[in-house]
Amino acid sequence: MNLARGLYDIWTLGMAHLIGLRRPARAVEYMRQRRALLSYAAASRKGANRNWRPANKTADEHIRRDWAWVTARARDLARNSAHVSGALEKICNNVIFTGIRPQAQLRTAQGRLDRARNTRAEDHFRRWAEHRRVDFYGKQELALRHCWVDGEALVHFYESARLLREGVVPLGLEILEADHLDASVHGELANGNRAVRGVEFDAEGAPVAYHLFSEHPGGLGPMGRSARASARVPAERVAHVFAPKRASQTRGMSWLAAVIMEMHDFDEYQDAERIAARLTAAFGFFVETPYPEAMDPAHFGGALPGGHEGGEVRLPDFVEPGRIQIMPAGTKINAAGFTRPGMTYEPFSKVQLRGASAGLGMSYEAYSNDYTDASYSSARSAALEERRGYQKQQIFLNRAFNRPVWDLWSRFLFLSGLEDLGPEIPVTWQTPGWPWVDPYKDASAAKLELALGSTSRRRIAASRGQDLDEIMDELAEEQTFFGGLQAKENGNAQAQEE
Repeated sequence: MNLARGLYDIWTLGMAHLIGLRRPARAVEYMRQRRALLSYAAASRKGANRNWRPANKTADEHIRRDWAWVTARARDLARNSAHVSGALEKICNNVIFTGIRPQAQLRTAQGRLDRARNTRAEDHFRRWAEHRRVDFYGKQELALRHCWVDGEALVHFYESARLLREGVVPLGLEILEADHLDASVHGELANGNRAVRGVEFDAEGAPVAYHLFSEHPGGLGPMGRSARASARVPAERVAHVFAPKRASQTRGMSWLAAVIMEMHDFDEYQDAERIAARLTAAFGFFVETPYPEAMDPAHFGGALPGGHEGGEVRLPDFVEPGRIQIMPAGTKINAAGFTRPGMTYEPFSKVQLRGASAGLGMSYEAYSNDYTDASYSSARSAALEERRGYQKQQIFLNRAFNRPVWDLWSRFLFLSGLEDLGPEIPVTWQTPGWPWVDPYKDASAAKLELALGSTSRRRIAASRGQDLDEIMDELAEEQTFFGGLQAKENGNAQAQEE
């Protein structure tokens, strides 16, 4: 390749000199065009890359062809791979923890936060979200898990008279797996709209309906057969939770797609090493003897010539601890010597897990639970980078899941007559924070930022997953309590003096 490239450069330079004798500008253009042929090495179709010819298709076309297999394999890893299952747990613990909670932002006529009305709205939402039939924060985690494993999730909204009878906002919601979408509804529809594997779009490209199976097609219906018929559900009753990676993408693909094969191969390798280690752990001995009759299993434990007592010796069929065994002359004992896993097992495993951790946006230490080579500074730097990824997932959930739920919940609260706060309640979302790595230094830094005016107490509290209003209420309550207690003690002391 280097020789061919050298000859190509010599030819190009020579031709440029000849052209430049009469037309210098044409020679410059000739050189530019010849160089353009070599601009993109990534497009090389020679040598080892000759069979690497991926197709340029829309994201939806790639997803349509591969979604079923990718999703099934991702679900299998989530069930059976300790590393993938553990990674999903850590992601949910950091992104969701106890829940991403709403902070109502209603304001007074003067533009200040209306704490009284905001507190009433949040109390209604808390009663609804924590109701056993709703379990909103559990569904937050479920939606995130489905995005990682399936690439998407569906939230189906419905009215619930039972909730209203219990004095709770009558909005019910359920998480549906993407399998509920009827993929056969695809292409141009009779009403003039276009469908992509169960999602119906209008002329402007906005989703207007979802064609859903009433039951999961992978299960058995009440009559003992899989569900076949799908129903058209308006888009107002469904929230499609997925994160597109291309402009031509209208359906989700598993966020684990890039690491599925790598982790599957690693798990297979782990199984092979584990089986080999079990076999080599059950080591044994091989007896090499010049006596052919020793090959007969009937002679094990029997007598062979060459002993010191009576001219014979017994050959044992197992070794007892502390045993001294006299063997016939010429007999050799060979121990089975295997070393599995070998010296390359640990470095190979680290390389594999390091690559997979990059695909999941986690540090190698967090993904593998191996902190032996991590320093304080490197671990902190990795934790900060991970948290940026977790924050991005929180923003995604707020946009794709939490906000649609809140908007519909606000209208249900208003229409149900439980509270007159208007059909639209502005909101921000309080995400769970993280504990300080070095509490003293981080608290000192926060104090300095407050003194400089570059932050506020509300932002500091939010960064730790706390609500400043709740903290202020608790402090005021404590101050009232201890103030009354101190006054009582002072009164008792004064009474004793009198």
